[in-house]
Amino acid sequence: MKLLLQPLPVRIFHWVMFSCVIGLLWTGLYMNDPFEAVRLPLRTVRMVHAFLGLSLTANLAGQIYYYWRTTKWTELLFLTRDLVNIRSFARYVFFITGGHPNYGRYNPGQKALFTLWGAAVLIAIVTGFTLLLPDMTTGLQRLLNGLNTIRISHFGVAIFFAMSIPLHLYLVFTEDPAKLQAMFTGYIQVEPKLPPASPDNPYIQGHAEDGPHR
Repeated sequence: MKLLLQPLPVRIFHWVMFSCVIGLLWTGLYMNDPFEAVRLPLRTVRMVHAFLGLSLTANLAGQIYYYWRTTKWTELLFLTRDLVNIRSFARYVFFITGGHPNYGRYNPGQKALFTLWGAAVLIAIVTGFTLLLPDMTTGLQRLLNGLNTIRISHFGVAIFFAMSIPLHLYLVFTEDPAKLQAMFTGYIQVEPKLPPASPDNPYIQGHAEDGPHR
């Protein structure tokens, strides 16, 4: 039986963000230190980097609107009520226990990572906009302690994303790899549950009685 886990808007937001982040990392690193094996016009790389940054900004705005309208933002963000699940989740991640409670759509680790990603994207948008238009953001530069601090912060966000993507994949595969498939198709396969055995349904009752002897 198929169960819809990731609606189409969620899948679109996810893959747009993935594409933008990967593209921004690559073009950003190239602008900082062009690769010897690849020679590209820096002006073109800057234009692609700026386009991806604007796309990431629009994607974040779309996510905020979607989760606000559907009231599903509590499924995505790490909240104080998730603190009680940290211990059981850590025991599962480090293979101390063989299972964990049903946390809902996302486990506490994923929700913490998504929350940090949202904050990181906001920092990247502000610092990237300042670096893109330095002559028009002098007031913001003074507020953020100068262009050098802004560049370091922008680079720090890039390093954070480069380190957290493997962590995200680890959290997905340690819980349920089928959830990764759902990010492509939207659905996961679940086993249908049989109704409880009863005298009025001898077929189900027989199976329920035979089960432990197999």
